[in-house]
Amino acid sequence: MPVERHREYETIVIVRPDAAEDELAEVRNRVEAAVESEGGHMLQQDDWGRRELAYAIKDSTEGRKFERGVYHYNRFIGPGGVVGEVERQLRLMDPVLKFLSVKLDDDLIPDDRLNQPERDVVVPD
Repeated sequence: MPVERHREYETIVIVRPDAAEDELAEVRNRVEAAVESEGGHMLQQDDWGRRELAYAIKDSTEGRKFERGVYHYNRFIGPGGVVGEVERQLRLMDPVLKFLSVKLDDDLIPDDRLNQPERDVVVPD
C-alpha cells in the first residue's frame, strides 16, 4: 500500500493593527481549521506581535492605509490543496491585510515529520 505524502508549508499573516483580540483568535482558528479540514496538521503557530511595515498597506474594506500590522506565523503539513484552502479562508477575513505562503519541504511522510522535534524559527527584528 502506498504511503501518503505531504508537503510542509509556512504562512505569515499580517492583520490590521487595530484588530481586537477576538479577531486575532479567529484568524488563528480559521487557519487551523482549514489545515485540519484538508487532512493536514498544524506544527507551529506564533504571534510575532505588532511591527512596522516596510510600506503602507491599504485596507480593502475601508480604504485606510496602515503602517503597522500584527504578524502571525503558521507552519503546517498537508496535501497539495491545503494552501489553497488556507488562503481562501484568509481572503474572506476583513482584518487580514496580507499573507504569504511558502513551501518548505516536499514529499514528507506525515507520521515521520510529526515525530521530529520542532525546527526553530528565527523571528525578524
